[in-house]
Amino acid sequence: MLDKKVTGPARGPASAPVAIVEFSDLQCPHCKEAAPTIERLLTENPNIHFVFQNFPLPMHNWAMKGAEYADCVGRASNDAFWKFIAAVYAAQSDITAENADQKLTELAETFGVNAKDVAGCAAKPETQARVEQSINLGKSVDVNATPTLFINGRPVGVNGNNYDVLKQIVDFAANDK
Repeated sequence: MLDKKVTGPARGPASAPVAIVEFSDLQCPHCKEAAPTIERLLTENPNIHFVFQNFPLPMHNWAMKGAEYADCVGRASNDAFWKFIAAVYAAQSDITAENADQKLTELAETFGVNAKDVAGCAAKPETQARVEQSINLGKSVDVNATPTLFINGRPVGVNGNNYDVLKQIVDFAANDK
């Protein structure tokens, strides 16, 4: 069961009838495009347990660093984590492999977490190990692209970011328990 193995930051009631797990890459333009649809789904349907799993793709040159920073921000503050990933998506085109440490540190500081602590945490081997664990979890359930959503353990993709289709899947999953 995927929902028993997830380790990422979560929001919504753990006992909700619908669990959504997203495997995402902060450098992925498709993940950025999907984020507003997923946010709307969570805002308009509060009885969903949502878990974010880092899945940085090797072809993205700062995605691993982004995942490490996100992991550390999430460990410092669950509330700051959700704001941080939204800000990273918004700044995606301004972040490069060369300036990623500076930009990610600045974004982390914006949301009230200690930027020096986050930057130090992001450089630690255990942080990289947690991100690798998330990647390996994704691979174990055949994730090979981002974003990939699982609703109650079933892979569903993001369906072209179509809110109505995702809402129908959520409603079906809520009644399929």
